[in-house]
Amino acid sequence: MNSAPKKKLPPQAFNSLAFDFSTTHALRKSMNRYRTLFESAGDPILVFDWQGRILDFNRIACRRLGYSRKTLGKKKRSDIERSDPTESGKKRLETLRKEGYVLYETIYLKRNGETLPVELNCRVIEYEYEPAILTIARDLSERIRAEKEKAKLQAQLRQSQKMEAIGALAGGIAHDFNNILTPIRGHAEIALLKLPPNHETRKNMEGIIQAAERARGLIQQVLSFSRQDSQEKKPLQVHAILKEGLRLLRASLPTTIEIRQNISKCGAVLANATQIHQIILNLCTNAKHAMRRTGGVLEVCLNEILIKPGEPTPYPNMQPGSYVKLTVSDTGHGMPPDVQERIFEPYFTTKKEGEGTGMGLSVVHGIVKNHNGEIKVYSEPGKGTTFTIFLPRIHAHAKQASASVVDSIPKGSGNILLIDDEAKIVEVISQMLDYLGYRVTALTDSGAALKDFRSHPDRYDLVITDMTMPHMTGDVLARKLLAMRPNLPILLCTGYSRSISREKAQLMGIRDFIMKPPTISELARAIYRALQENPSGADHGACSAPPGWQG
Repeated sequence: MNSAPKKKLPPQAFNSLAFDFSTTHALRKSMNRYRTLFESAGDPILVFDWQGRILDFNRIACRRLGYSRKTLGKKKRSDIERSDPTESGKKRLETLRKEGYVLYETIYLKRNGETLPVELNCRVIEYEYEPAILTIARDLSERIRAEKEKAKLQAQLRQSQKMEAIGALAGGIAHDFNNILTPIRGHAEIALLKLPPNHETRKNMEGIIQAAERARGLIQQVLSFSRQDSQEKKPLQVHAILKEGLRLLRASLPTTIEIRQNISKCGAVLANATQIHQIILNLCTNAKHAMRRTGGVLEVCLNEILIKPGEPTPYPNMQPGSYVKLTVSDTGHGMPPDVQERIFEPYFTTKKEGEGTGMGLSVVHGIVKNHNGEIKVYSEPGKGTTFTIFLPRIHAHAKQASASVVDSIPKGSGNILLIDDEAKIVEVISQMLDYLGYRVTALTDSGAALKDFRSHPDRYDLVITDMTMPHMTGDVLARKLLAMRPNLPILLCTGYSRSISREKAQLMGIRDFIMKPPTISELARAIYRALQENPSGADHGACSAPPGWQG
């Protein structure tokens, strides 16, 4: 039995098979290329159908969202994207249907409950012969972090500029106010010195002096928060000041507030003892106010920290080195973020009228910055507040500061040239100097004073000059006088000046720098020190100190 002959395929059939094979091969290559790009993308890519089911996704989508491929494949858009109940969510879907493209920001929800801020780039594509939504999710975490940091730096810059502007205003007010205060306090002191011990007017004079002292302290606080005070700094140990301040504070605290101390003996800092007292008293007074109703714990800690090069710092501007770290914590009512942002602003307070001036923390901020330190605050409503202060440690011998003031006044003899453009100030300081035993030539014009000195350069044992005067300022006058007599003792007296400081004055050869209004005791001590520094035989002024007195 013969089999049927085999039929031959026509030539066009071979051409058709070759075409199909070539098309399939090209399609496979295209799909492989697409898959490679899809899987190697740096951003999560997901494909959704119009019902929100996930049709496809790449590896990075699994990694960023924390799901396995099997689990993520069973999810819907609503499972991983925070819902938007507003009209904008519906409008986006309509825009996508009409335009085929939409771009918006939202939040993706990770498997562990964390959130991922993303920018979604959505396009309509054909997926397995059906329209679908290709979504590329760009992580916005870094951008948001950078924007927050930028906003923080801008806020710090605005605060710095605001404090600088207020500081300039404060300096002008301080100068004028101290010039007004000088004759008030000076005349009261002179009157008190001349009154008999049991005179009934003594209480009135003492009341004027106390009020003047309070006003003087207020001006010092204004200059402290504006970082323009010129109080002398010396190497000192902070722990002794803290213990003394807390001992004084204990009597004013209610028994419902417990004080805990963890104060270590630390190295020296270059600081002003009075201002360190201000820091601890202001912070502890604030803590007391926060706990006055419920009671609580006030904790004060002091220790040293060392920040090595390359280590993270507690504050952006801090440099590597050794610091003395002061922490004052309370368990009071705490502060919300909006209050924390403003606590260092002058006159900002959350206290009722009559309970606070809003100056305390402004003063603390100014003092810390003036000591080249940093201050941080952490607080939560209902969880208390912690202030942390970092002061640079120095390698020097520190004396333990004492708040005591010696009331003895050194007197003397000799000729003093006094210059101030305010006649009332010249009058009262002249009377102070006369009481101390000196002969005074008082002038209100710096040019006339220079002319007088030039005519009689050896007549005067000491010169006291104001800083801010018309035509010729005190520092310029001092230079010209020292050019004629290099060893001449000069005291520079000022209500406030931005152009001169104690350090600058001493570099010029000026012996001392006195802030108005000076007490008669401060004036006497400054004269005593200036005359004691004279080289032997250089001048003929004399000043005797009371027994046991130290200048």
